[in-house]
Amino acid sequence: MTFAEMKQKVRRKLNEGGSTVFWSDDDVAGAINEGLAEMADATEFYELWTMVPMLEGLTYYNLPEIVPGTFLSPRRPQNVTTEVWLKPSDPREMDYHTYVDWQLTAGSPETYLMRGHWWFGVFPHEDRDTVGMRLYHTNIPQDMKEDWDEPGFPREFHDGLICYAMSDLMAQQRETKKAVEYWKAYLVYEEKLKAYVDQRIAIQRMDVL
Repeated sequence: MTFAEMKQKVRRKLNEGGSTVFWSDDDVAGAINEGLAEMADATEFYELWTMVPMLEGLTYYNLPEIVPGTFLSPRRPQNVTTEVWLKPSDPREMDYHTYVDWQLTAGSPETYLMRGHWWFGVFPHEDRDTVGMRLYHTNIPQDMKEDWDEPGFPREFHDGLICYAMSDLMAQQRETKKAVEYWKAYLVYEEKLKAYVDQRIAIQRMDVL
């Protein structure tokens, strides 16, 4: 379903519901795009990759400063020099079960870890500046703008954005009952898309295991 088709569908539902409020094109488009952002945040369906340059002696990288757009979470990092997929580790495991000075060890990165939500670490760290990592990650996608834009996930879940938009617009109109009904319908699509994304990620990671 294209962005234009979504806007038409929302307008049709507003008319069927007997809405007496005039909604501008920006209102309808904004409600749909808010649904897109909510869906992305909840399911992390929008995956892309960014090159993260590795710098000499640096262990940690602040991903929101490196990754364009609104970063959500890391997925799979690949050392483009060795073509090795880095293995995940936990900071506590590195601190207590590797050795005290692991952060001083130089070499080609083989392991990655996260400290907090944003700090991406590698072990060992590079002893020279390199092209670095190809980091697959999830983001909040940009708003749909053109009529032919589509959300970026399978069409069977597109109606979830219609339900979200209707819930948002009905809430603004103080039609609480209708807003709640549409919100519940949206959550069904959200859960189904999340299950789809979780299965997709599991398949993608099989070659790393």
